[in-house]
Amino acid sequence: GVRVHAPYATRYQWGYLHEALEVDGANRLELLFTPCIDQDVHALCLQQLGATDPDALHVVIQDQARFHLPAHDPRVPKNLRLLPLPPYSPELNPVEKLGDLVKDRICNRIYPSLRRLEDHILAALRPWRTDRTRVAALIGDGWLLDGLNAGAPA
Repeated sequence: GVRVHAPYATRYQWGYLHEALEVDGANRLELLFTPCIDQDVHALCLQQLGATDPDALHVVIQDQARFHLPAHDPRVPKNLRLLPLPPYSPELNPVEKLGDLVKDRICNRIYPSLRRLEDHILAALRPWRTDRTRVAALIGDGWLLDGLNAGAPA
């Protein structure tokens, strides 16, 4: 075996990236960087999603992280429905695939500031922000589209 050598720093700053993929429609990618994460911040992210098209009903598929709002929370916008994924099932969430692709582009580097890291993340995400066919490819033709189409009016 060979020991892997990668740069590291013993000081760090925290930042969080919230991502949402539009599954049915224009296949947009929504992003929000925040300095912390809790239910109030998650409510802000959901408000941003709901505001992208106020007349549409948005179904948000999310894991059951402690900071995610429950469906009955009054902070959930009226035009959003929350659909929780089963525990320990990241393979069902297409945004997890996007996270893996971004991590491959930014890992094993030291960034002089959190802002520089955010800039590199945005650069890594540019292909998905500008080419919506890439978002559609992450979603695929599987259970997610079948489930949406099953609930669509005939």
